[in-house]
Amino acid sequence: MPSLNDGDFVCAMRWPFRWLRSGQIVVVKSSTYGVIIKRVDHVNIDGTFTLTGDNKAHSVSQEAMGKFTRAQLLGKVIYHTSE
Repeated sequence: MPSLNDGDFVCAMRWPFRWLRSGQIVVVKSSTYGVIIKRVDHVNIDGTFTLTGDNKAHSVSQEAMGKFTRAQLLGKVIYHTSE
């Protein structure tokens, strides 16, 4: 079951890359998909990270999204609420 649903509102704040951890929900700027909200899957020592969606059946695959850089990290979701 996804943590966020269409129509949910989120509050995100800038988050230092060094604090980024697997499992956190983040907002990133993708050159392919625009601004997206996904869960951090893995943080690499080379300064990149991979994302995954909570709803595997309807989410873009990790392979299709590729790796993200710290420059693409817009913030960490700190709060969300439904309509």
